Amino acid sequence: MKLRILPVGMAAVAAVLACSTPARDGARPAEPRSEARPAATADDNCDYPPCSSALAPAAAPAPTAAAPARRTGPVAERAQLLREAADQLDKAQAALDNGNRNLAEQLFSTAELLVGPDVLAPIARQFREGAPPRVTTPTQKVDTSAPPQPRVAGSSEAEDEKEHVPPPRVEGSLTGMMQIDGHAVGGAFGLVTLEPVDGKWKPRPPRHVALEQRNREFLPHLMAISVGSTVSFPNFDPVFHNVFSTSPTSPFDLGLYKAGETREFLFPKEGIVRLGCNLHANMSAYIEVVAAPAYVVTDSDGRFAFKHLAPGRYKLKAWSERSKAPITQDLAIKAGKNQVTVGVTGDAPAGPQPDKFGGKRG
Repeated sequence: MKLRILPVGMAAVAAVLACSTPARDGARPAEPRSEARPAATADDNCDYPPCSSALAPAAAPAPTAAAPARRTGPVAERAQLLREAADQLDKAQAALDNGNRNLAEQLFSTAELLVGPDVLAPIARQFREGAPPRVTTPTQKVDTSAPPQPRVAGSSEAEDEKEHVPPPRVEGSLTGMMQIDGHAVGGAFGLVTLEPVDGKWKPRPPRHVALEQRNREFLPHLMAISVGSTVSFPNFDPVFHNVFSTSPTSPFDLGLYKAGETREFLFPKEGIVRLGCNLHANMSAYIEVVAAPAYVVTDSDGRFAFKHLAPGRYKLKAWSERSKAPITQDLAIKAGKNQVTVGVTGDAPAGPQPDKFGGKRG
């Protein structure tokens, strides 16, 4: 069997693929079948015996020849992987030639799953150019029986309570309501942060948290983390996912991986990170990377609360998932109870976000 020479140089790739680790048996071609000889028939003008008057009974069909033994072993398995990978690369090059970079990259990634990324590394760039930086660390195993994450997550006071950080000796509380374009929020989450106006506070420690893929959605849908935190993205679905972000502060592409596996990413900069799945346009989530010492995620009606604040002047920042950017306002906190209404804009684009190459979806 000859492999075709593909535009991406499969002749060279095929020689290396033979040394890669086999993954699984592929489909085998149908075995050839022997045909039975037809039985003799009577002929009144028979020239050679036996003639019709003495025609012997028709002979039974000859038995079908034994099918060749199915080929097994490492050579057959690797040969099948070569055929499957070559087919995916063929399709990937055709999609690239037709201008469909997103489909081309998906097909190329499938070939990587078959034979390993190191084998195809020399030609990866032409399929990934224009996408966010690829995370190539090996996937890690996760416990698929773990319970689901909450819908939203992120509270500096909840972290302080967990770490037994004492509250201020004199403290004030703050309850508030977020509005979008002057109206009640209704079904959208947001984030509120507080920074002392003097700019002096102790940075919050980075943490290690999880944002999962379950039932073809991200959980939590909105998560707030401190700068320098690491997020694990476990897959609990029976399908592959491809988590990515094109957000300027933290662009990344985790690639394809299956159920029971995860990859991680460290978020070094403050900012809003919008997540998507390159295979499922309906999936979206947000990570708010925070440098402020106090922060909390709102509920879906825009309500939020801080219970333990030192009295003083603060810079409040508020953002909704329906907003392009946060708003900022000054706020004075006195000892005891405080209240505030925060207004943000609803100017974020609606609908599925583009794919990782910027192509429109949905």
